[in-house]
Amino acid sequence: MFTIVQFSPTGNTAHIADLLSNYLETDQVYALEHTSPTYLPNTGHIIILYAIHAFNAPKTVKRFINNMPKNKFNKVSLIGVGCNDSWLNYAASKDIRYMLEAKHYPVVVDEIIAMPLTFIMSFPEDVINNQITEAHNKIKKLSFDIKESVVSEKNLMFKSRLVHWIGRIEPFAAKFFGLELHSTKKCTQCGLCIKECPEHNIRMRDNGKLKFGMKCMMCMRCIYNCPSQAIVPRISKFIPLKNGYSIEQHLKKGDANE
Repeated sequence: MFTIVQFSPTGNTAHIADLLSNYLETDQVYALEHTSPTYLPNTGHIIILYAIHAFNAPKTVKRFINNMPKNKFNKVSLIGVGCNDSWLNYAASKDIRYMLEAKHYPVVVDEIIAMPLTFIMSFPEDVINNQITEAHNKIKKLSFDIKESVVSEKNLMFKSRLVHWIGRIEPFAAKFFGLELHSTKKCTQCGLCIKECPEHNIRMRDNGKLKFGMKCMMCMRCIYNCPSQAIVPRISKFIPLKNGYSIEQHLKKGDANE
């Protein structure tokens, strides 16, 4: 039996988690940021899927693992979802592996799946379609590895460790990005961004306007998920994709082209 938890700011990781749940024939799938690890069902093997941020696992994921009780699961598998499956991201799981091993959790599968880029620039449509197809093929293979407990071989190169270390700077920059965010007149005060912010960085002021704090992790969820497209940065306008991001739209386009 398997338990799947996923952290998916923009939908890519959630899509992969859904595919994996089908291959593993389990309905035990949870949104990591809304789940207490203490109350998860003990199915023996937990799979943690997470979006890679700056060559690292996000702090939301690290907090979840830090709160995991010892000896709750027999095995752990890790799947990072980033914009490429190359040496740049090979050390993304380094910190959370250390945390898990300190709690005596054996890590079995530890792999990366490439999905479309969600900030600064969008890949061409044919590249995106190829990425999604390759991701679907790889998650099918990884589901077999998880079932058979095939341990991933990890031999990190120095350059992978280096970019992982450099990427730790991003959380500091993300705090200031959060302070740049504001809501425009399009805001309907629906409260979705407040509810879904993984770091609880958004609140509603008494005057009905949104207040953004310094706990932002630059995940883009509030920007891309806003039904009114009312959340924008003041200065760093180049960071969010101009037309937003939706994995569902890419999947529909791919189906239409088949």
